[in-house]
Amino acid sequence: MPDNRFYLDAPLTQGSTPSLSGEQLHHIRVMRKDIGDHIELVNGKGSLAKAQITAIDKRDAHLLIQESTSAPPPSRQVILAQALLKPKNLDLVIEKGTELGATAFWLFPADRSEKSSLSPNQQARLHHLAISALKQSGRLYLPEIALKPPLSEWTAPPMKAFFGDLSPEAPRFSPPDGDLLIFIGPEKGFSDEEIALLQGPLKGTGVRLSPNTLRAETAALCALSLVSN
Repeated sequence: MPDNRFYLDAPLTQGSTPSLSGEQLHHIRVMRKDIGDHIELVNGKGSLAKAQITAIDKRDAHLLIQESTSAPPPSRQVILAQALLKPKNLDLVIEKGTELGATAFWLFPADRSEKSSLSPNQQARLHHLAISALKQSGRLYLPEIALKPPLSEWTAPPMKAFFGDLSPEAPRFSPPDGDLLIFIGPEKGFSDEEIALLQGPLKGTGVRLSPNTLRAETAALCALSLVSN
């Protein structure tokens, strides 16, 4: 990733004059950017723009967009349905999962999750981590991060679904083409009731991700890595 790539949640239209503030302005200062310097902008919606800094004040860096291009959306959806984890583990899943190409993270409280919800500050932190990973990886589409209810309230997804299964008879995960939904449990694993839901109403297929027993956060990243390959 170029060091001069910044995020702006706005249309990136050639000739427009947006500004950067907050965390992105701080990044401008850390990188010692000055008036006349050129930077890249992404908006997480497929646009990549080249802009020139025209002014910097206490609150904003003012820009002129000189070029703008757009990329088509990902050819398929790769959604990670992740049970809520300890904060540091969930941070890792969001950051590295974004780098590995997840198009959405659906976070839900599992029966054995230590937490049943996320605070607004935690949600904001995950969003910032995804933005940083977006810039780092060179992606142009920011993955959705959505809070979902417990599995007992879900309906069958309109795509192929898989879940991590430690059973010896479970087949190795061989990702098929097309949209995918991958369920990963919490640190203590899915409950028997959740496994029954995954195998039944949610039409999921249990798969082994590795010959070894993986931590929840490792399992999530292993699954996404197998899909990206």
